[in-house]
Amino acid sequence: MSRGSKGSTKLMIAVWAIVMLFIGFKAFNASSDDSASKDSQVDSATLERIKQIGEVRIDSNIAVASSETSEQVERSGEEVYNTKCQVCHSSGMNGAPKFASLEDWAPRIERGIDDLLMVAIAGKGGMPPKGTCMDCSDNELKSAIQYMIDSAK
Repeated sequence: MSRGSKGSTKLMIAVWAIVMLFIGFKAFNASSDDSASKDSQVDSATLERIKQIGEVRIDSNIAVASSETSEQVERSGEEVYNTKCQVCHSSGMNGAPKFASLEDWAPRIERGIDDLLMVAIAGKGGMPPKGTCMDCSDNELKSAIQYMIDSAK
């Protein structure tokens, strides 16, 4: 190798090193400035998406009125039967024991009312849970079952 080419190689390496340092310095400074700017943009975009669009206020007078209406009077077995059970039990639809039919009710009466109540709550065969009376209490269901049992005797 000639002496001139060694000098030019060293010069090129030096220039390359200076350029790389300059590029690295610019990249380091630019990325920290850009990331702060990007964080600011992300934060403002996030805040814009999750900003409050309204408010919820609870009026204590309404809450009191709601709690008073939730305390409903327990319905009688006859009332529950006439409003909820009659559709299926009057005709024997989906295998329901017919109202006032001792033949249909006799095997069920032997099992006891507590067992019948558990079946009524869980549902069986074509009868959905609580026999479509989702607002009935267990006592109301028990009264309706007792009403149907009494009709069969």
